[in-house]
Amino acid sequence: MRILISAYACETGRGSEGEIGWRLVTRLAADHEVWVITRANLRAVHKAAFCKVPKPERLHFVYFDLPWIFRFYKKGNRFFLLYYYLWQIGLAVLARRLMRQQQFDLSHHLTGGMDWMPSGLALCPGPFLWGPVGSENTHPVILRHLSPKSRLKENLRILVRWTMRHLDPFVRYTGWRARIVLSHTPETMPRRYSIKLLPSTQTGIENVPSLAQAKPDLSRCGPLRLIFAGDLKDWKGARLALAAALRYFEQDHDAQLTIVGDGPMRGELEVMIRDHPQGGRVFLTGRVPMERLVALLAESDVFLYPSYHHGLATVVLQAMLTGLPVVCTEGDATGRTVGQAAGITVELHPGRDPVADLADAIGELSADEPHRQTLARAAQRLAREGFAYGALSGAIEQVYDDCVRNWTKGAGSRCERGGA
Repeated sequence: MRILISAYACETGRGSEGEIGWRLVTRLAADHEVWVITRANLRAVHKAAFCKVPKPERLHFVYFDLPWIFRFYKKGNRFFLLYYYLWQIGLAVLARRLMRQQQFDLSHHLTGGMDWMPSGLALCPGPFLWGPVGSENTHPVILRHLSPKSRLKENLRILVRWTMRHLDPFVRYTGWRARIVLSHTPETMPRRYSIKLLPSTQTGIENVPSLAQAKPDLSRCGPLRLIFAGDLKDWKGARLALAAALRYFEQDHDAQLTIVGDGPMRGELEVMIRDHPQGGRVFLTGRVPMERLVALLAESDVFLYPSYHHGLATVVLQAMLTGLPVVCTEGDATGRTVGQAAGITVELHPGRDPVADLADAIGELSADEPHRQTLARAAQRLAREGFAYGALSGAIEQVYDDCVRNWTKGAGSRCERGGA
């Protein structure tokens, strides 16, 4: 099968959505002729990666970016959503040009998993697959415990999401054109997609040393070592993680927390650490290379990740595959994945403080080492068996077959009616 894929993020070595795109397109290219339109600034990253591992013969990258003036104003995350929207329009022009040169069986919008943003491939002829896309809601209990600034941002996010989903013609057309919509949050998707909606896992993991060092020995050596890894943004849960760890440190004077990552909340976290009597046991590393992150996970005992309105992050699966039970909150993909089998998912109740409940969960794992090890083994097994990229790519290939078969049947029916 010849497939045209849109993957705004598609790179290895940095985790997140880029790793998802990279692993899936390289897997799919083992059995299909795969053309991938992605960002031009990834060309050097791909070249370096293919110096270590040969590029699949049937994998072809087409690099595209908007003119320099757009890239200048987009620097960092400034105007990211506007840039992404315009990039989809430019992608549509490029994809239609490619389709005049190549015959594709199907087009697939793979990364850029927001169901409230459009896909340029929707403007191209032929069967079109959208997803996995989706978006999470924020649990009301978490919302009540956010700072005024974070609540304002959350309300703005909800407003923008609703407006784009229901009023933007490009987004509505994208959903209408899709033969199948894959979603990792089917319960939050607009009802108009219900007849074409398929639940789908967004994130996978590869059992390779570059992503995780699975611990053969899960026993704890010395004081409890907690770790958080991710961008220091409010919805990643960095503030909640730090507050819970500091609360727990008040009863355990030996435990430590390592925070890996950087972002706009770093200054706020530094103040919290400086002002707390137990802050000296918190270590901020900033951003680190993937190999360093893998080593830090292997040196830790518990992965602390109380995110909200967040899809399943690759780093969560990396921690699980390493052998770390996860402490998180209910209400997003992390909590649904971990449950009570691969860690402790803290239930959120009105009138209760989630920080205190997270600290209690940490204390439970610290006090019961056999239970912590049982959860760690379950986490390894779940990551290895439930989220392997081989299984994910196989499921996508089945959707490809169904999508093309239904399109072909529909085209045949239209021809028969036309002939009659």
